[in-house]
Amino acid sequence: MKYLIGLTLLLTSSVCLAEYRAYQYIIKSTDQFAIANGAQAQIVTSTLNPAMYQSYHGGSLLTVSLLRTWICPGYTGGRQKICPHPYDQEEAK
Repeated sequence: MKYLIGLTLLLTSSVCLAEYRAYQYIIKSTDQFAIANGAQAQIVTSTLNPAMYQSYHGGSLLTVSLLRTWICPGYTGGRQKICPHPYDQEEAK
């Protein structure tokens, strides 16, 4: 019985698929020096969630506003580009 369970787990584990979540933000600087020098808001796409993005890229010096999020299927390593948003793909057709 143990062998049957082990064999079943081994065979079914090879059909697993990977996916990751992509986020799109509007990033604004709250640094007075950057604002005085004309820093503009930027639209950024990342795989970091809002809290991680803000703490990694500047902490309290940034305001991070979430625009949209989506799931990207497939392999996530090797510095691959983030997949485009599904609505952007539909508009291009």
